[in-house]
Amino acid sequence: MRLVLATLLLGVIVVTVPPGPGDAQVASLQRVDLAAFTCGDALALSGEQRDRILIYFNGYLDGKAGSTVWVAQVVGARIDRALAQCKTTPPLPLLDAFARAWNP
Repeated sequence: MRLVLATLLLGVIVVTVPPGPGDAQVASLQRVDLAAFTCGDALALSGEQRDRILIYFNGYLDGKAGSTVWVAQVVGARIDRALAQCKTTPPLPLLDAFARAWNP
């Protein structure tokens, strides 16, 4: 009986606790228009979210190119170049920054 009450109480606490700041950012990224997502949008994200979106965009372009091989050094350099482009031009669409990073 105690275990049931404790579990029920924990469930009520979890449901009633408001999401933290990181949770709100995740919710705001449930749907992203890739063509409209800018470098500034990426730079405004927290570290882990920014890393994920950069990896996703790289993978998106890999998929469009039909790439079937992942080379960590190539991907890392490409992401670094795209991020450097973003820091100098925040209004640039992130897809454009990656396109430039692919053709240095």
